[in-house]
Amino acid sequence: MVYVALFLAVQGGVLVAFTSSIPPGVRGQIEDQLNASARVFKRIMSEREAQLGVSAQLLARDYGFRDAIATADEPTIRSALRNQQQRIGADLAVVLDLDGTIVTTLTGNARNTNNGGAGGADTGAPELPSSFMAEAEEKGAASRILPVQDRLYQLVLVPVMAPEPIAWIVFGTELDQAAARDIKALSPIDLDLAFLRRGDDGALHLAAATSSHAALEAFLAQPAESATGSLLQGAHEVNQHLFWGLPLLEQDGRTQVAAVLYYSLDSAMQAYTRLVAILLLVTAGGLLVLIVGSVLVSRGVTRPLRDLARASQRVAAGDYREVVAPARDVEFNDLTGSFNRMVGAVKEREQHIRFQASHDIETGLPNRLDFERRLGEHLAAGKPTAVALVEIQNLAELRVVLTHADVNDLMGAIGDRLGCLASSAPARLSTESFALLLDGDEGTAPDADRRLEALATTIRNSFLAPFTVGDIVVDTSARLGLVRHPRDGEDIATLLRHACAALDSARLHPQGLAWYDRDSDDSRNRRLSLMSELREGLSNGEVTFAYQPKLDLATGTVKAVEALVRWKSATRGFVPPDEFIPLAERTGDVRLLTEWGLRTAVRQLAAWQERGCEVAIAVNLSTSDLMNQRLPQLVAGLLHEHRVPASRLKLEVTESAVMQDAARALAVLNELAAMGLSLSIDDYGTGYSSLGYIKRLPVSEIKIDKSFVTHLATSEEDNILVRSTIDLGHNLGLSVTAEGVEDEESLRRLRAYGCDCVQGYLISRPVPVADLEPFLGSAHHVEA
Repeated sequence: MVYVALFLAVQGGVLVAFTSSIPPGVRGQIEDQLNASARVFKRIMSEREAQLGVSAQLLARDYGFRDAIATADEPTIRSALRNQQQRIGADLAVVLDLDGTIVTTLTGNARNTNNGGAGGADTGAPELPSSFMAEAEEKGAASRILPVQDRLYQLVLVPVMAPEPIAWIVFGTELDQAAARDIKALSPIDLDLAFLRRGDDGALHLAAATSSHAALEAFLAQPAESATGSLLQGAHEVNQHLFWGLPLLEQDGRTQVAAVLYYSLDSAMQAYTRLVAILLLVTAGGLLVLIVGSVLVSRGVTRPLRDLARASQRVAAGDYREVVAPARDVEFNDLTGSFNRMVGAVKEREQHIRFQASHDIETGLPNRLDFERRLGEHLAAGKPTAVALVEIQNLAELRVVLTHADVNDLMGAIGDRLGCLASSAPARLSTESFALLLDGDEGTAPDADRRLEALATTIRNSFLAPFTVGDIVVDTSARLGLVRHPRDGEDIATLLRHACAALDSARLHPQGLAWYDRDSDDSRNRRLSLMSELREGLSNGEVTFAYQPKLDLATGTVKAVEALVRWKSATRGFVPPDEFIPLAERTGDVRLLTEWGLRTAVRQLAAWQERGCEVAIAVNLSTSDLMNQRLPQLVAGLLHEHRVPASRLKLEVTESAVMQDAARALAVLNELAAMGLSLSIDDYGTGYSSLGYIKRLPVSEIKIDKSFVTHLATSEEDNILVRSTIDLGHNLGLSVTAEGVEDEESLRRLRAYGCDCVQGYLISRPVPVADLEPFLGSAHHVEA
């Protein structure tokens, strides 16, 4: 195809160049030939004029002829005139007296003497212009082309002198179709000739022509004259003909008689058209030869290549057989040898890749992919199968004292020990876990479970013997999660997922091993689905706030309320906060809950502010919230959007949340405090916070946990702790709030200890905003 395309491109270029250059070249050649033919035409006309003039002068000098004219001997005049006309082949012979009166007239070509033309009677004579006769008298002869009775003649006028002019002799040759053909025969090319004369209507008309009247009519229909009526000379292309005009008679600046030479461009192109056809035939023949030759050559060249192509397809399918090259082709031998070496390298790399894909790089043990393949083969074969997940304990602590290479050696040694106890090679599923494929046995379920538990116990007890890694003796332990096919799952993914659930149970089991328990797994799944429902509840209004007032003991009024989350699910009913909030903190959904809570609280503050209610709202933050560097921006944006003063929003954090990452928590709390927000430490006394950190925190309040306040009326130890905490808070410049106040005695003692605020069931339970607002309308709730 490439050869054919190149051949066609070259030949096409040649043909295009050739055909595009023909018309201009042909036109130029025809113009040159028409110009030459015009010169030939002028020379022929001059020669005819000279012949007529010489004959007329000879007759005019003849003594007998002059004597006949002088004596008016008409028969003698006619006889002499006829003889001279026949001798020169003139079409017209006329003798005129000095007044221009016809003495005798002979018409008809001398070659047609039998038609009565030459010997006929007078048929008329041309009307000679005076200027014509004056020129002849002055020069002895004159020549012009004039119309005579609607015919064109080339006339020669000669005076008869004796010795003064006594008469005029006129010889003429008609410019008719025969004359045009005679002149055409003398032309160097096979052109056509036409004579034109101006008619009574003032336009040029055709007088005689050799052929192609349609082309002449098209030429005459074109503006072939200048504005003055003079014929345009030179070449003109009309109707696929090239015309060359020659004025023959000019009178008053207008062309009266003209000759036109013309040639057909189509005729000139015929020879080149044949040449183009020959070139096309040569191109077609060459193309056919090229295609046949290319096919023959390409078959011989591409046969080994097709063999290599088929071999490459076999390689793609996993067949790595070598290819045998043709013995006579050195180039193909080299190519085949390179191909075989490539196939060998591909085979080696594929084996290496397959090994890496199915084995752990660090230990060389089978990995999860290989284990799933073997497990799938067991399931497909219908073999009784059990899976044990083995998790190595204390590996994180061991990484502190062992190098990365030592840890890899340890995991390799653990794999070797597991392989000695199990019926198949262990697979390393993750950094700390292995998977074992165990024979499920075909006994009854309890017996099979007992045998598998015994094997699992043996595996776990094998870890009682320490491992030696380099010069270090390492003690470690393992926990096992067990599943059995088909009881615990029908497919690979289900079995492994349930094995992970069993391993979760084994972490809490005293024996360190556990079977998959569907009930506990369903409970776990329900807890996980709880978060999805919580996200829906936040968007559809199932989650609301209940507000618990905080009583200011100094004034006996409520200046702040704590917002507590309440969720009434459409499917689960009331969900206690202790059930979904810890799970939200573990899954990260607590941030969505916090954002919802802040938006709800700020909108409520804005609503109260419009009604003139100046009560602050306290919102609880989680550990995850304190690690969120964008929390201050969120709070600032909400306060600005709803035009709520920062002092009206209080944020409560627990000791444990602060102490998990004190540095990051301190940065977030400082930014919130700088905005003017009031910060509180919630559930104070239940954590393990350092007084040094408490002193550094930008908080304005501590809240004593209700576990110390609930039994304040009966427990002396709780009285000591509460009183000490209140004194400590005041000494640090903080206000103190006691939670869980449920009886009058506890309230009395807190007032006596100088507690600033209290909250609990004695004051009010957490209530919806609709029930809270009437409560806030009371001026005093408890006597100060």
